[in-house]
Amino acid sequence: MTEPQRSAVRAVIVTFNPDLARLAQVVESLRPQVQGVVIVDNGSANVDAISSLCDERTDVDFLGLDDNRGIGAALNIGVQRSLVADPEWILTMDQDTVVFKEGVESILASFESLTPPNRDRVGILAMRAQPQPSSIWITRYADQLLVIDRLEAFEERRGVITSGNLLRADVARRASFDERLFIDQVDFEFCFAVRRLGYHVLVHDQIAMDHVLGGRYHDTEKEHPYENAQRVYYIARNSTFLVLRRRLRVRFYFVQIVVFCGAFVSMNGARSLPLCVRILLRAVVDAVTGRLGRREYPFLSKGRK
Repeated sequence: MTEPQRSAVRAVIVTFNPDLARLAQVVESLRPQVQGVVIVDNGSANVDAISSLCDERTDVDFLGLDDNRGIGAALNIGVQRSLVADPEWILTMDQDTVVFKEGVESILASFESLTPPNRDRVGILAMRAQPQPSSIWITRYADQLLVIDRLEAFEERRGVITSGNLLRADVARRASFDERLFIDQVDFEFCFAVRRLGYHVLVHDQIAMDHVLGGRYHDTEKEHPYENAQRVYYIARNSTFLVLRRRLRVRFYFVQIVVFCGAFVSMNGARSLPLCVRILLRAVVDAVTGRLGRREYPFLSKGRK
């Protein structure tokens, strides 16, 4: 396996009140594999500790924002800072995703082995996360709705999560993350934009990172994704906004609503059903009327965190 040049890749990590021990693991997993790391903090309460962690490492650049401007804004800032170094790839990361040893090397080696026509059309190379705990059939069905085709050592998809994505630098100069969405569905909207430019979004066959999608709740022998009321609102609002603009498949949209609303009611009990309905109504109205950005209605503080 030919080792890629470390200068070809720069990593961007967005943080918000991270667990410092886990963040340190994330950073240390990346440093041997990339030229440098940019951490963009979204107004964390422990910002001084994050800044100190970066100061201890000469190849880690820290950018602290005064307020939480959302994942899209932070990613755009980090990507633009990274592009100054003129890399070939930008690796976007969550604050709790650890990349395995040689994960970057492996995915880039598989990229280089693609036939030239396929290689030229790649916009995003996504690392595959280790399998999640066993889940109900509907979450597996949702995952399959994103699959388009096989492409040599990769699977072509309609969308991938942001963490663990190698974004081609010339594509990053043409597409940006939608800051209006604030947090959820930013990844799927960005993938849509990349695909609209004529590029592939590929997921590598090899497992290369430790990532947990959302919270989890236990139901007998199964585990399912769980998000609190605030996040369910953003998921529903932004998904509705995207599906109305034909940027998200209708079937995937309804599956997401069922999964996250079902998990919310299961976690908080049957009495939370009226609250869940209120969350959905508010989300749909805001999506239809274009009330995007950061929204923190008082009733969203109810329910389990």
